[in-house]
Amino acid sequence: MVETNNSLQFGSAISESWERCELKYKLVRDAARPILRLQSSEVAPRLEELVERSGGRQGIISQLAQIAANAGHCLVVTDTDGVSVRLEGADQGRSVFEENGIAVGSCWDERIAGTNGVSMALSERDAFTISGGNHYFSSLRPFACTAAPIFDAENHTLGAISLAMLDRNNSSDYLFASQLLGTAADRIQRVLFEKQFADSLIISVSSADGRDLLKRDELVALNEAGIILGATAGTHRLVGEKTPAALRGKAFELVFGTDSKAMETVPERVMSVRSMNGPVLNFSALTKRDKRTSPVSWKNPKTTASQRPKRIRLAASLRQLSIGSDRMSALCTRAQAHFRKGLPFLIEGESGTGKTALIAAILEANKFDTTRVTTVDCASLGESEQDKLYFQTLLEQARIAGSFGVADQEHIVLVFENVDELPELAQARLRMLMGEIETDGLLLEEQNSEPTPRIIATCRQPLRVAVQDGLFRDDLYFLLANTIVQLPPLRHRERIETLAGEIARQLAGEAVQITEEAKSLISCSDWPGNVRELKNALQQALMEGDGRRISRLDLPERTISVSETHKALETRQSYSDRSNSTYDEQTLIQDALIGARWNVSRAARNIGMGRATIHRKMKQYGIARPR
Repeated sequence: MVETNNSLQFGSAISESWERCELKYKLVRDAARPILRLQSSEVAPRLEELVERSGGRQGIISQLAQIAANAGHCLVVTDTDGVSVRLEGADQGRSVFEENGIAVGSCWDERIAGTNGVSMALSERDAFTISGGNHYFSSLRPFACTAAPIFDAENHTLGAISLAMLDRNNSSDYLFASQLLGTAADRIQRVLFEKQFADSLIISVSSADGRDLLKRDELVALNEAGIILGATAGTHRLVGEKTPAALRGKAFELVFGTDSKAMETVPERVMSVRSMNGPVLNFSALTKRDKRTSPVSWKNPKTTASQRPKRIRLAASLRQLSIGSDRMSALCTRAQAHFRKGLPFLIEGESGTGKTALIAAILEANKFDTTRVTTVDCASLGESEQDKLYFQTLLEQARIAGSFGVADQEHIVLVFENVDELPELAQARLRMLMGEIETDGLLLEEQNSEPTPRIIATCRQPLRVAVQDGLFRDDLYFLLANTIVQLPPLRHRERIETLAGEIARQLAGEAVQITEEAKSLISCSDWPGNVRELKNALQQALMEGDGRRISRLDLPERTISVSETHKALETRQSYSDRSNSTYDEQTLIQDALIGARWNVSRAARNIGMGRATIHRKMKQYGIARPR
């Protein structure tokens, strides 16, 4: 996507443009009708040339036109000279734009039209917004104009697409327009690029930070020797080059630090590599399926209610998560159903109960052609301008994804972690987005087969408490908590020892024997850290022991908190007195020896016996080191 300028770049470029208009072009700011307009006979060949060079991508332009009309804006398509060749928008109010020179045939060259969005976007080769007061001509000051250049496969400028709107001095308007047009420009170039380099190896390159919700991967085309033939408009920024042309003719491995052959062999594989200038980049080879342009839906919209399965079978990743607990299985089924229906839902649960794991399992169970997941830790957001701009940008991108997602059928998932700590202003913005989604029915697949944002929120405490304390908006709560998945703490789950066995197997890479005494201790412990604490305890037990067997002695005592229910059954005797407990002395010594890998001195220290004593006990009980 074409990147938006920061305020310093905007101000500097606008000031320089004003200076040229005044000193070089001698333009008069208060001119009554300053915009030159060409005749229709002059416009027609320009439109024909643009359509031919852009590959006739009229579907994307039509989508933009519909969005502009719904918002009361005007979509303007210009050629490389800044001449308007197409104008779309709401019928009502269009005369206001045309009366002020915003019409088919209008010339937006800076030398004639002064400082304006189209001329700035074409000269800066980037998305650009000119708000009312920044227009050079006074007659244009009631309007704001955001424009983005469009490029062909070789990064030659084809023209620009822009949104003209009545200026409300609202940064959200400018941000939405910039994101929308940048996304459209990206998609136009992507189609042209894939067509031109269809016979070449195309590598997808993206930043690993994942903060930009709409950012499509940049594309790089290679020949058989791994030499770069071309790259899309933003690729050079990922490796610190000044222009896209700087990449052409160079070896892919030298520029990006990874061998393209490995990705060509396994196209589905995603490689993460730290680039020469620091940031981590993700790479993968495009397959023929990736290059297709036919629309893909999350489900077949033609499927009738009678044809749909009545029961959702729990996916393998979710069955894995619910091992040993029927209650967890039911909760996973509910979460999966809501995700597939596109309904927002809230996951609540203590730290370590598996909120993040549940989301990962749902995403694993619902793999589609392209899925972009953006996770926001609401606890990390503050009241700084940078945080406000990031969150506002994210939500504007979500709006665009909901309205414009059909262009490439990419599926957007927004995850708001610790949503109860979302700042007040951010709550208001999220409330507005979800209100629009609810009103427009964007999340109801029965009404809309386009992929639209899936929204999941998590919190450690019941969100209702934050609402009651006045810390969280109740209207947002009822929109967000369409359903609540309350994950139980580990101490309330059934068959904890079954889950422990599976976790141990995953950690060891093979089946692990857990003694009955260890299972008993695992089952009756409180586990305040829940599944995370259990996993850490098992990992330490495997490291302390032989890696194939876990005994009671291997479990770290400091992490075991025995519940009040079972404390009466636990004697807490010293190791020397345990011969009278259910954990008999023979088993104690044998577990100690196995855990110490049959190092007698270490085993003796672990259970508080002398080395000579443990040798005598081994002989008494017939315990011998396996050969």
